[in-house]
Amino acid sequence: MINIAKKLWFIGFFFLPWVWLINILYFVPHRNNLNDKVKWYLKFSLIGFFAYSTIFMAWMGIYLVNRNKWGAFGDNISITIPFG
Repeated sequence: MINIAKKLWFIGFFFLPWVWLINILYFVPHRNNLNDKVKWYLKFSLIGFFAYSTIFMAWMGIYLVNRNKWGAFGDNISITIPFG
């Protein structure tokens, strides 16, 4: 079990915070009989998931509100440019 927790924890560092969420959800049914090392990976998976998610949601809010005000810069950092 520790190998799975460790692999998912390291994969989450490649800007894939949803992998940390999968790591947490996978081990929730087994939480009573996990060793301390697995609990450590799960604790920091949870912290990393919420930290990355908070930063991403803040950026999306800032971007969506200010894209038109930024003019050409707002268009340059867009993957697709919506009409309007």
